[in-house]
Amino acid sequence: MQTPNTLWLWLSEQAIPLAVVAAFLAFVLIVLAVSARNRRVRMNQTRSGANQETFVHSLLEYGYDAEVARTIYRYLQEEQNVHFPIEPSDLLDEDLGLDIVDLDETILDVLELTRRQYRPGLRHTPLITVEDLVRFVQASPRSADRAA
Repeated sequence: MQTPNTLWLWLSEQAIPLAVVAAFLAFVLIVLAVSARNRRVRMNQTRSGANQETFVHSLLEYGYDAEVARTIYRYLQEEQNVHFPIEPSDLLDEDLGLDIVDLDETILDVLELTRRQYRPGLRHTPLITVEDLVRFVQASPRSADRAA
């Protein structure tokens, strides 16, 4: 019979605790995935009938530019993969899942699409909701086309 080495002894002693930790982590990941799926389904159900036009119309009532609102809605749906109807009060991080890198990319891309200049000094408060994003883009000055 062979004498077990120290690595083999350690692994045999830690097998059950490691299996318990792995099972717990797998359970947590499954619960999070099911929760995210259920949330997405619930948001689609509660927002049935909402679309780009209802989003734009809800912002037009407060004087926002329709073209800026349309561009942002389309960008979030197509480029940031938001697969449910967006509302102006949606939180950029919690509801749409945008982190700071995604938000910066969105700002720069939308400003380019709407032909506006990036002026970081205009943003004196953090952008929290989609409405804040629309307000920031609308407040950015338009790019002047220069003659050649």
